[in-house]
Amino acid sequence: MQAGCRSLTRPLARPNIRRNAPNLWAISGQRSTLESVEPLLQQLSAIKWLLVFIAAGVFLLVMTFAVLAVNMIAMVKETRRSNSSQSKQAELEDLLASGQSTAAKFTAMEWVQTQPRRAEAHWALAKAHYQLGELSEAKQVLKGLTKVAPEEHYRVDAWLELLESEFAQKRPKPVD
Repeated sequence: MQAGCRSLTRPLARPNIRRNAPNLWAISGQRSTLESVEPLLQQLSAIKWLLVFIAAGVFLLVMTFAVLAVNMIAMVKETRRSNSSQSKQAELEDLLASGQSTAAKFTAMEWVQTQPRRAEAHWALAKAHYQLGELSEAKQVLKGLTKVAPEEHYRVDAWLELLESEFAQKRPKPVD
């Protein structure tokens, strides 16, 4: 029985409290870690928004630059066209003033083909036809000009009246 008593006198095995109980030091350490991470998270959030605003600013700058570049290219093209038109117009005025109506007519026809919406080209062609005595062709060009540039109707109407009076003078008179 002594052996049996011994088991009674031996202390019972205690459960390991450290293993099963939550570690209070670890929990308090996590809290302090979370508390120290929270300002970092706030700073990261602020940095994120700063980056978003910087990206938006860069995007706006790039778009502004692109719009300006496209407008500059269009302006250069228009300036070239305008310079070309001015030189064509000066050339045609010189040709018409010097009586080279046939050369003026062909130059004006080329100009109308390359720039069909340019009113000055139509005017030059109508003047060349008029100088050559091609009154019906001049009348057709002037009617086409009213379609291209309706704001020129007051000038076109005056020229059409002039052409009609020329037609009336050049028509054969009926013989009685």
